[in-house]
Amino acid sequence: MKQKHKLWIRSIIIALSSILLAAVLQLTGAFDAFENKTYDLRMVQAAEYKTPCDEIAFIVVDQESITWAKETYGWSWPWPREAYGRIINFFSAGNPEAIAFDILYTEPSVYGESDDIALGEAEAKSKKVIQTLFYSPSDYDEPLPPVTPIYENAALLGNITSSKDKDDIIRRSRIVDNIAGKDYPTLGLAPLFLNEEKPDFSNLPLLDDGTVLLRFTKTIDDYHPYSAKSILESYDQWLKDKDNVDRNEYFVPEDFDGLYIFGAYYAPGLFDICSTPVSQVYPGVGVHITALDNYLTDSFIRKVPVYVSIIWMVLLAFLATLIVAVSESKFPRFSTIIISAGIVIGIAVAIIVPVILFDNGMWIYLVSPLFAFILSGVTSLLVSLSVEGKQKRFIRSAFSQCLSKDVVNQIINDSSSFTLGGKEFHMSAIFTDIQKFSSFSELLTAGQLGSLLNFYLTKMSDIIIDDKGTVDKYEGDAIVALVGAPVAMDDHASHACSAAIKMKKAEQVMNEDIIKYAAEPKPSWMEDDLYSAFKTLVANGKTIFTRIGINSGEMIAGYFGSEKKKNYTMMGNNVNLASRLEGVNKQYHTNGILISQATRELLGDDFAVRSLDRVRVVNINTPIQLYEVIDEKKEASPELLKYIENWEAAMKEFTDRNYSKAKELLSSLLNQKKDDHVAEYYIHLLDDYFLKGNYPKEADSEGVEFNPEDGVFKLLQK
Repeated sequence: MKQKHKLWIRSIIIALSSILLAAVLQLTGAFDAFENKTYDLRMVQAAEYKTPCDEIAFIVVDQESITWAKETYGWSWPWPREAYGRIINFFSAGNPEAIAFDILYTEPSVYGESDDIALGEAEAKSKKVIQTLFYSPSDYDEPLPPVTPIYENAALLGNITSSKDKDDIIRRSRIVDNIAGKDYPTLGLAPLFLNEEKPDFSNLPLLDDGTVLLRFTKTIDDYHPYSAKSILESYDQWLKDKDNVDRNEYFVPEDFDGLYIFGAYYAPGLFDICSTPVSQVYPGVGVHITALDNYLTDSFIRKVPVYVSIIWMVLLAFLATLIVAVSESKFPRFSTIIISAGIVIGIAVAIIVPVILFDNGMWIYLVSPLFAFILSGVTSLLVSLSVEGKQKRFIRSAFSQCLSKDVVNQIINDSSSFTLGGKEFHMSAIFTDIQKFSSFSELLTAGQLGSLLNFYLTKMSDIIIDDKGTVDKYEGDAIVALVGAPVAMDDHASHACSAAIKMKKAEQVMNEDIIKYAAEPKPSWMEDDLYSAFKTLVANGKTIFTRIGINSGEMIAGYFGSEKKKNYTMMGNNVNLASRLEGVNKQYHTNGILISQATRELLGDDFAVRSLDRVRVVNINTPIQLYEVIDEKKEASPELLKYIENWEAAMKEFTDRNYSKAKELLSSLLNQKKDDHVAEYYIHLLDDYFLKGNYPKEADSEGVEFNPEDGVFKLLQK
């Protein structure tokens, strides 16, 4: 629980730190260039879904029109301003909303003053013509209006000075500019001022500087430009016979009723070039058309409130730490996969949500929230790896000498399987002891005894560890071990019994090696104390005999002790029972391995096991059934398996109190296997007690007391 609290506190601190850093960088403008780039990419995407306003008509003076006019009218470039007067007259014959020209007339016409007057007269007659005002504070002290005849007759002047961002890209449009003490609307929105002095812009999504964010179409050509040639041709036909114009080939003024008309140069090299999110080469008039389009269709890009962006940033930052924290605490085995997938999905969400919102006309910051997410996630991951690395080193150091590599790796891969403090496991406890080891101590020096113990304990411990066991501790010559913790496993009883069988077989080899080495000169690799210990044992007829007790069940395992000194160990009644079973081997003169009924029930049919008595061990009142493990069935001979089958028949007769039949069967078994000391023990009890109608009592010094009422032996020694 303490570790989880630390994990969540760490996650909160990392998330808040990431949010703070991202917010500072956003406020200082560090992200502006990146945000603008993502803004432009989103605009290109959103432009796919933008339908141009059908209330706008775009008249272009393109190269085709210029060539045609020279051939038809003999006009050289630039055209006489009378040409634009004709266009105005044609549209004004109908009822357009406005006629705006993104063309500068700041210098007198090369064709003479009459040419300027001709355009002015067309304007005066129309009363709907908007001309341009150009103002560049860096170049001119005063704004540049059209020449007098054009300026005085224009219905309105529109400012064409663009509102560029720091990277010279136009993403916004002004509404009104105050120039030299007078307000001038931007050309795109100037048509709205024809019918009222100042339209109501209160519902527009104005930015702090009074501009609006434009939503562009894919290209200016989406407005289906009309060439000046087609308009002038239609005007000529209309003048000839207003009532009989071929509507399939020419236009009439009524075709443009109710439209907002924009005229501009469109021939290569003539129009002013702007950079916009959708194109680096974009006609300036397109910016003005887009502004009017967005107003008429209510499609300006709306920047979400700052607090919404902050909430979005907070959510993403905490999402990143949440992914790492949940993976680390709940799914440690799959944390790498989950974190990788989570980070990828989180990045996708941090990008896709702003893109979808932008497609729907809302701009929320993308870069700073994405930065907060990545920073929060990467920092959490690095800290997690650092903490996990320390934990892995701690686990490897703590267990490498008492656990198998497979178990250590499993703990490292799933650290939730190992926690400091006690944890309940269903496992098997193993207790071993060397029979009559005190007699060894009387014969050997301290150095010899230590070398012999190291020789013995190393071999036996390796066997336990190789069978996925954990060496709890050494108590002199005794080994206390467990299987099934700190990593839980279902087959802990099988591993425990397998290790016990291998230990007994290793013991036999060990005794043979002791005799062999003692009879030969000391090997160069062997310590002097170990060699002399071997010779002393052989000289005194001593051999190593290990007694092993195994019990399975619920036990507590974990680190216990103090902060300065603690050991991984186990405790519980089932641990105590395993300890008692080790000593019971002596009572029954077994070959060395006694297990409980609980362990026997977990073994299945893989082991050759024979049953003994039901007993009450010292300090444990509940009767238990004893079993002796002989070998693994795959290693057992057919003769041994048959022997065990016959043994079970004899024990049934004994349990059923058919003592004469039991002795007959046991005697037959002893004749087959002269070294079966367990059979000898039962025959002794039958001869001296049961066949005489008596039962062993505490006063008989047999070490057991038989209760005829329940048929249970009470063990009197530990």
